[in-house]
Amino acid sequence: MSFRRAIKSAIFLFLFWLILTGNVEFSNLFLGLVCSFLVVIAAHGLLKENIGLEETPIVLIRFILFMFWLIIEIAKSNIDVAERVLNPRLPIEPAIVKYSCHLKNDDHQTLLGNAITLTPGTLTVDIDESGVYYIHCLADKHAKDLMERKLEGMVTWVFKGVKG
Repeated sequence: MSFRRAIKSAIFLFLFWLILTGNVEFSNLFLGLVCSFLVVIAAHGLLKENIGLEETPIVLIRFILFMFWLIIEIAKSNIDVAERVLNPRLPIEPAIVKYSCHLKNDDHQTLLGNAITLTPGTLTVDIDESGVYYIHCLADKHAKDLMERKLEGMVTWVFKGVKG
């Protein structure tokens, strides 16, 4: 990683720190700056290859929008799972579903797998080398929702235009 790129990464992380803390006291600013540089140094291998700084701002904005969308999906799934648990007439049909993913990048596949697991009613059990996911679904509805590929489409959108 070039020195210039490391500085840009540290500044980006520092600004993120300021947004999260909202505190502009000297001790907080100093701690944020030190932590930002330590993260850049510690994550050198990750930042070197996986994050293109040219694309980072747009990817970050898309990622934040993705997280808001995911939170809404998680809330809807929470309601569905709670209804299934509380209402014995609603079917619970656990099954392992084989899901072929079109994402090629390991980071993108990891984000998809984690998003699937975070959504109540689904759990990523395994991902094989060819990008096939094995997902435990609580009910048939969850498997059908998964096969609509909406979640994979959102992950693709987050990283649209990024190499890898």
